[in-house]
This record gives sequence, C-alpha cells and structure tokens, in this order.
Amino acid sequence: MAEPTKSLVTMNDPASAAAEAFRQLRTNITLRDFDKKIKVINVISTGPQESKSTTTLNLAYTYSQLGRRVLVIDMDLRLPSIHKKLNLRNKVGITDVIGGQCRFESAVNNYAPNFDVLTSGTKVPFASEFVQSKALKDFLESLKLKYSLILIDCPPVGLVTDGVIASGLCDGTVLCLASGKNERKELERTKDILEQMQVNVLGIVMTRMPQMKKYYGSYGGYYGSSKKGKKK
Repeated sequence: MAEPTKSLVTMNDPASAAAEAFRQLRTNITLRDFDKKIKVINVISTGPQESKSTTTLNLAYTYSQLGRRVLVIDMDLRLPSIHKKLNLRNKVGITDVIGGQCRFESAVNNYAPNFDVLTSGTKVPFASEFVQSKALKDFLESLKLKYSLILIDCPPVGLVTDGVIASGLCDGTVLCLASGKNERKELERTKDILEQMQVNVLGIVMTRMPQMKKYYGSYGGYYGSSKKGKKK
C-alpha cells in the first residue's frame, strides 16, 4: 500500500472531521443510487483551485474502504494533477491507452487495495475531441465490467468544455465550489451550462470553508449535499 499523501486526508487522518465529510458525501451519493446504477462519476468545478482533484481522490478512497473496486482517471488533460498529488509517474496514461500506445494493464497504478489510478498520460493537442471520441466511450464501457465505480477528474467548466462533455459519458456529476471564490455571474453561467447539457448533478461540495480552517488546516471544509432532480 502506498504512503498517504497530504491530499488524502481520508487515508492519513481517517478520524478527522474532513474525512468524515467525505464519507458523508459517499453516503449522499449512495442514496441517489436507486433507480439507476451509478458506476461512472465525473468531478468538475467552476474555476481552478477549487479542490476538485482532492475531492476526487478522497471520495474514491472512501469507496475503496467499502471493498468496492474503484478507478480514478485524470481527464484534466491540459493541467493534470492527480499524479502529483499521489507522487506517481505520468509517463503513460489514459491518452496512451486510447491511442493504442500501451495496454491498460501497463498504464494503471494500483495505489491502495481496491484503489487504482490512471493518470492523464502523454499530452494531446485536441483534448475536447479526445473526450468526445467513440474510443473513449467504448473504453469506459469496458471498464464498467472491471470496476464497481469509476471517478473522472475533469477540468473546470468555466475554462474549457471538456468537463461538461465528459458528463455525457457518466451516470452523474459532482460539482466542487470553493467558498468565497466564485462571483455570482460565474455561478449562474455554470448553472446554465449544466442545465443546457442536462447534467445529472449528484451533489455539490463546498471546499475551503473559512470557518473550518482552524479545524482542518490546509484542507478547508468539505460538505457533500445531494438533491433529487436537477440542480436549481
């Protein structure tokens, strides 16, 4: 088992309030998993530095602790960070597997029991086209046979369209918002984009809550909320 990094509070400090908040987010998503089996979830944010990658990793680890086999895919192809947060090499990854340069088994990293990670891999000049490709869609379908849950870390929707496009390949989406960071117009724009694309928002995670910093240090606060129907 890998050494826990600073980003994985659920692994290195499982008794903390921050870790418990991630477990609550897991529970909230599970409560949505009635009518339709949720197997692929993408995590997005409105802008940069809203802890979406950290949220992806911690949510994945909480699921793996239930004995469910989980895969994290770094689909933030322009500015990948999953490999940095876990101290992994990023020589090959999702782009290389889809491009046929290597097999999935050679690219995937077994980070912890029931917890696999597929990094972004070689940079491609056509990220949006890559996310929309039939090859990626077919690949994700094949992974559903191997994993109980697949979590995809996507770029901020306020910067590029990749994250929203990826939502069409997923059963649900988790939106991360940093407390006090977004202006009203940015939030309204994100809301409009998600509604236009009919994205199934499973929950909203409020990160970097200022009143919680004295308890959580650099992690900030993490709150999972699940709502039935579309986000209003």
